[in-house]
Amino acid sequence: RATLLALLLPAAITLTACSESTTEPPTTRVVPIGGLFSLTGNWSTLGLTSEAALELAVEDINASLDFIGSWLRLRALVEDTELDPERALDAARRMREAGVRITLGPQSSAEVEALKSFADANGLLVVSQSSTAGSLAIPDDNILRLTPGDSLEIVALGALMLDDGIEAIVPLWRADAGNQGLANAMRAHLPTLGIGVSPGAEYGTSQTDFDETLAVIRGEVEEAIAAVGAARVAVALAAFDEAVDLFHAAANDPVLSAVRWYGTDGIARSAALENGASAADFAVRVGFVAPIFGLSDANARKWRPIVERIGERTGLDADAFAVAVYDGAWVAAGAYLEAGADADAESLRSQFIEVADAYRGGTGLMRLNADGDRAEGNFDFFALEPVGDGF
Repeated sequence: RATLLALLLPAAITLTACSESTTEPPTTRVVPIGGLFSLTGNWSTLGLTSEAALELAVEDINASLDFIGSWLRLRALVEDTELDPERALDAARRMREAGVRITLGPQSSAEVEALKSFADANGLLVVSQSSTAGSLAIPDDNILRLTPGDSLEIVALGALMLDDGIEAIVPLWRADAGNQGLANAMRAHLPTLGIGVSPGAEYGTSQTDFDETLAVIRGEVEEAIAAVGAARVAVALAAFDEAVDLFHAAANDPVLSAVRWYGTDGIARSAALENGASAADFAVRVGFVAPIFGLSDANARKWRPIVERIGERTGLDADAFAVAVYDGAWVAAGAYLEAGADADAESLRSQFIEVADAYRGGTGLMRLNADGDRAEGNFDFFALEPVGDGF
């Protein structure tokens, strides 16, 4: 316990200098820790910042472990999933063969869903930084999630809609577990606030032509406008970076341009949207705003150095999901110190949860609920605005 405490105390600060330990270090054991991130595919903004977060965490953890003379060292193994469930599963199999017991990521609920049976059967602890689907909130399995679930995100989104005077929404969502979960949460929660929810439309995960899909929601938007007026109607989009193509298609539609648009965490702070000129222009015109698991100002002393270092390494703005990867690696190190490198999956999972419950990192208190999901969290809302020649 004393060793674990010594390790975790400096977790949220950058180690700048260490004096040499006077104690002869024990024989070290290098333990691999996985990273399943979308580095070249959809949602690659998060994938790249998550990769950097894991690399930085391993560097900091190993420096701290060396300083306290611990037997443990971590080594990061990262694979590109391209946000594809089958690629994520293949990568998870390779990682398990390479001795990985804990992996940070994958990012999407569809990927986590694809890994679940394999993870449960093969002693792989899957710790996602950004999966939110309510269908994956299952007690006692090998899936843990470091972000609040979709129901809490829609509580935050509904509060903003209510404050904006919205009375009717038309949902539009990508056909994957995470975005379907967000659409389901909208239908369950928003009516309790007095916000009507139309049937909306779902589109395929590989879809690139959105004309027919937009025609469906256009009709529902027209009906809602006729009922309550354009100022009180919105489209609620649960998407990833394909929102850029969708916005291109909607940009010249007078009906879809006449109402507010809201998003969800998969498109918040997207570099693809920021750099897609006509799509970004549409987002500004319709007041597009999206919530994402947020970093508390009160905790800035811990997360700001992490965000700055990720930015230096990637040139990208890191969000709370990426910082959760950094935090998750520290908790994983604590779990290994408590359970041992060769502990069975149940013991490793138990120790990960126990360490997380007491750990306060860049994302705040890491306490998990009975389903292994983050028990609480803040949400920030992001929108684009023109700055010079860009957004």
